[in-house]
Amino acid sequence: MNLNINYYSILGANNQSTEKELKKFYYKLSMEHHPDRGGSQEVFAQISEAYTVLSEKRTEYDKKSKFGKDYNELEEFFKIDMEYNHKEAEKAYDDVKKREILDIIVTIDPETFDGTLEFPRYVLCKTCKGTGRSMSAKIQIKGTDGKIKWFESDDECFICEGEGKDRNNQNCFYCDGKGKVGINPCKTCESKGRTLGKQKLKDIKLTGDETRIESMGHWSRGRVGSLIIKTN
Repeated sequence: MNLNINYYSILGANNQSTEKELKKFYYKLSMEHHPDRGGSQEVFAQISEAYTVLSEKRTEYDKKSKFGKDYNELEEFFKIDMEYNHKEAEKAYDDVKKREILDIIVTIDPETFDGTLEFPRYVLCKTCKGTGRSMSAKIQIKGTDGKIKWFESDDECFICEGEGKDRNNQNCFYCDGKGKVGINPCKTCESKGRTLGKQKLKDIKLTGDETRIESMGHWSRGRVGSLIIKTN
């Protein structure tokens, strides 16, 4: 079981889907992608793994994976380990706070500040465009005429047919409203949708004890925080 993989999306389901619905999705996809029917062994293996996890280890997956319905990322920090390690606990706490907080706060000395600032910042993953999924996987679809067709995963989502919306005009649960999909997790950002880098700004003009620069904070799930510069 890989907690970084969205097994629900692989089956075309979501974490609110019932056991009966998961079985129905699995049956449909396994029929389409079974190697004996001309399907891809790799894709079929992904479908089989997804259904095995969600049918046998769903409770554990829902609690520990960020794609699960019962996931609470704060538990990553509050886990109790008999072999308590302060540095590991501190790192876990920092990881949680980095995901929670979008604003970046930097304290500077106004007497020595030269208008230049360099700081770590989470930005949108350019590889997966923030989806957390690889856009390089092949998707195999069997048409109503029985013929097998191959699509690049950055072609239209086969659930919403590229519209990005479902019949209720809500964002498609499979492609998250993008109209495009990827089955495998993005290797660049490890399915987080964002990457950590260094941001450098020049010619910053302070506006008082606290200077706020919009859209220069961390990126997360389509939202961007602000850079807040405080003087000591």
